[in-house]
Amino acid sequence: MVTNTKQSGALRAMNAILVLCRRLAYEGKNDDLAVILDVAEYLPMLMLEDADRTDMFREQLVDLAQRYPPFALALERFDASPA
Repeated sequence: MVTNTKQSGALRAMNAILVLCRRLAYEGKNDDLAVILDVAEYLPMLMLEDADRTDMFREQLVDLAQRYPPFALALERFDASPA
């Protein structure tokens, strides 16, 4: 799970990922999409687990932002939500 206080930020982060993926698709940058969508697919699963996976959720966003700098937006949205 992602803590209650971070759930809104988690959803906003996933929204950012999907919006940025759409932009990559329009730009024809499909090589990166599979990797990015693998992360996007995993994030909701972390939210559904019984154990607290808030830190792991954030780590996925950090890794994504490091690999693909425009996706730092997702991390920013997550971090902007209350702790």
